[in-house]
Amino acid sequence: MKRAAVAFLMLVIVCAAAACRPRRAEEPREIVFDKQVVRVLRRKSDPVPLTVEIADTNAKRERGLMYRTQIGDGEGMLFLFPKARVMTMWMANTPVSLDMLFIAKNGKIDEIAESAVPFSRDVIYSSRKVSGVLELKAGTAERLGIKVGDTVEHSFFKLENQTATR
Repeated sequence: MKRAAVAFLMLVIVCAAAACRPRRAEEPREIVFDKQVVRVLRRKSDPVPLTVEIADTNAKRERGLMYRTQIGDGEGMLFLFPKARVMTMWMANTPVSLDMLFIAKNGKIDEIAESAVPFSRDVIYSSRKVSGVLELKAGTAERLGIKVGDTVEHSFFKLENQTATR
């Protein structure tokens, strides 16, 4: 009987120790993003080509640029949403400062949030319904002269009859 009690006590101690042991931090699972070239049609200058990764599924939109330590000049991520809505974004687990360009369903840049703070959990949101968000390395919008009212040319957006063929 004593042996059974001791064995039971040892089992409890082993289980308790295993439960208290620090767990390994989960590594982000690999998600593969398609890359495409989009153009920003600026009203007062030539179009600007950008190489972007496309976030067009829930898993891709949830991951976004989290955990990335570098984003090249002229690179970014284009988030595409099936239905226009007031967009909410944040910088949790994102170590690189970003410019966020909120894009209406017709491809027009509706708002720009510049230099979002890395790792911040503050919500960055659009004031109107949009269908996409283009994230670029902080300072890119200003450096390239991208402004509210310019157009992002991508097949997802329903471009109005405008200078999309420049």
